[in-house]
Amino acid sequence: MPDDAPAPPREARGAAALRDALAAELRAERWRPGERLPTERALGARHGVARNTVRRALDALEREGLIRRHVGRGTFRTDAPPAPAPEEPLSPSDVVECRLILEPETIALAVARATAADIARMAECLRGTDAAGDPAAFERWDAALHDAFAQGTHNGAVIAMSRSLARVRDRTDWGALKARGNTAEHRAVLQRGHRAMVEAVRRRDRDAARREMREHILFVQGYMFGE
Repeated sequence: MPDDAPAPPREARGAAALRDALAAELRAERWRPGERLPTERALGARHGVARNTVRRALDALEREGLIRRHVGRGTFRTDAPPAPAPEEPLSPSDVVECRLILEPETIALAVARATAADIARMAECLRGTDAAGDPAAFERWDAALHDAFAQGTHNGAVIAMSRSLARVRDRTDWGALKARGNTAEHRAVLQRGHRAMVEAVRRRDRDAARREMREHILFVQGYMFGE
């Protein structure tokens, strides 16, 4: 079988299992950085697999940067990769600024692509915000409506980005900032904006949808951050 031919299912499973076993040994310092690993023949004998299986496992480890292979010299463990820097949490103000960039164009795309079922879901979210008996319920339906706009684009990347930004809603700092404007008057303004956005999608009015979304987020930004 040529080296670049697809592996039979059993061989592919064996190579994946061997890759996992060797990766665990590498991460457990079984070989020091720069140290040579056993030959393909020796690894195959030790693990009871064919050399083609060993070669495929080593190919995977090399793609991941855990080993380097040199013709005529052997296979060597690479230097340990640096630990990833801790991820900085997104600040609520950064998230709102990003929403101001993303969501007007998101709803504009939803205008072009939303199905009748998508619009029905938006209307359901409007009814949920209307019926919300407390601020937490209003916030949940508010989030669901914005997610419905993203789903209406039928674009996986847009939906993923929108949901990534929406996760900030679960944090206590977001809740504390939102509580600043948690008044009946503010909720009424938000709900008027929600209705206008859904109606613009229903009418297939891209400019109106984009404008209403921008004004909506600017209003949220204003009462959360005093901007």
